[in-house]
Amino acid sequence: MDTKKLGDNDEEPKVFLRRFWGLVPSVGLIVGVVIGTGIFVSPTGILRGVSGSVGLAFVVWVVCAVLALLGGLCYTELAASFTKSGGEFTYLLEAFGPIPAYLRVWTLFVILSPADMAIQSLTVANYLTTPLVGDCIDAPYWSVRCTALCVFCLIIFINCVSVRLSSHLLVILTVAKTVGLCIIIITGFVLLAQGKTANFHQPFKVEEFDFKLLPSAFYAGIFAYSGWDNITCITEEIKKPEKTIAKAMVLSLLGVTVIYLLSNIAYLTVMTPNEILGSSAVAAHFVESLEKCRQTTGLRPPQDSGEPNGGGALTRPCILLAFRALAVESINAHITKQPPPAMALSLPITVGMLLTGSIWELLTFSTFVDTAFIVLTLFTLPYLRWTRPERELPFREITRSVDIYIISLKKKKKKVFCYIFISVTMFILIVTFYTDFIQAFIGVAATLFGLVFYFIGIRWKTQPRIMKKTMQNTNHFLQKIFMSIPQEVKTY
Repeated sequence: MDTKKLGDNDEEPKVFLRRFWGLVPSVGLIVGVVIGTGIFVSPTGILRGVSGSVGLAFVVWVVCAVLALLGGLCYTELAASFTKSGGEFTYLLEAFGPIPAYLRVWTLFVILSPADMAIQSLTVANYLTTPLVGDCIDAPYWSVRCTALCVFCLIIFINCVSVRLSSHLLVILTVAKTVGLCIIIITGFVLLAQGKTANFHQPFKVEEFDFKLLPSAFYAGIFAYSGWDNITCITEEIKKPEKTIAKAMVLSLLGVTVIYLLSNIAYLTVMTPNEILGSSAVAAHFVESLEKCRQTTGLRPPQDSGEPNGGGALTRPCILLAFRALAVESINAHITKQPPPAMALSLPITVGMLLTGSIWELLTFSTFVDTAFIVLTLFTLPYLRWTRPERELPFREITRSVDIYIISLKKKKKKVFCYIFISVTMFILIVTFYTDFIQAFIGVAATLFGLVFYFIGIRWKTQPRIMKKTMQNTNHFLQKIFMSIPQEVKTY
């Protein structure tokens, strides 16, 4: 939130979203959100999904990186075409109407954000408890759950005390994660130069390939790169978004891809595929394996606990824009200096996921839903070209922004990017119904359940007076608690 005098006749400052995100902060924001727990969790999931094949694991990492880059380039057109923030919500609302857009925000509020925070907290708990157990084995079930709950409460407490403090913590943890990965990479390549290459012999050899596990490998990879699309949630706060978002997407995703590939090479230099498959804290077991070889430097990779802050920072404006566009009288449609009300209201869901779900179940479940809505969002590109051919598309601006960074975004190539992304991800989603029907069914059911709240809370215009009065009183009470205020200046 920001205030600014709009003229000499204005007696009071106005409340609006100010554009202050340049290229470097945007790149840092994407890298900080993408490099979360994915690189500390996904190596196990990807290797498990390809039945322990080292070569196929690297193929999955590269394919997921290409998908993220293609999706990011397509999102640059959408972000440059629409001046509003809100990400997928805005694009779905413009193309397909309020119901798909509302369901996107519903999944963000009920499924994706709680599952993401639960995964991050469980991962941090694994890294905190693994050194206490040692011998490359996992900690007891409930000790991990209780530790994860404490980590989650700490993150929420920091956000409640000060948003500025949480943003500083996010920067510190992003630097710590990057430095930790650099330490892992350097250590691994030193050992690689010393001839420790046994795990790379016959990289594509597989004793028995299980096709049913393959989608889980792609979901683990997609989860590792997830977060690239969230930059479009703050379009109204980015300077020259038609240029900045394109450059930030390319630079950040290329950098993250290099870091991920080098980190996996380092992991496999020290640990065997079987050791990675049996680990829930790869980086911690990486250090233990070094100690067993008596070649460790004594440095431990920093623990990861910053992703919940980063995800929340980008989820906040998306929910705000959603309620604002749907013209709903809600606390979520206000600007606030405190943590967003949606985060507080989703706490019970997150705690439930922490105590009942495993990392892999939550990862498959949430990534399936997230990927489905990204595919639906990209369908807006051919749909809008077909239904609104007169709509001006900012290809020239995007091309100028990205041509100097490897990729040229000509109109025909841009269509190919979109269709390749949709085809590959649609195939993965369809196969999931065969390989993991329960997780896919739960994801679809939880998404469609949001229609109940949509028709009751938004479409039902003749609500009883007592219901309207109760909702108004609740909104006013929460507005005071969270110190929120409606936006007064139109920035879109």
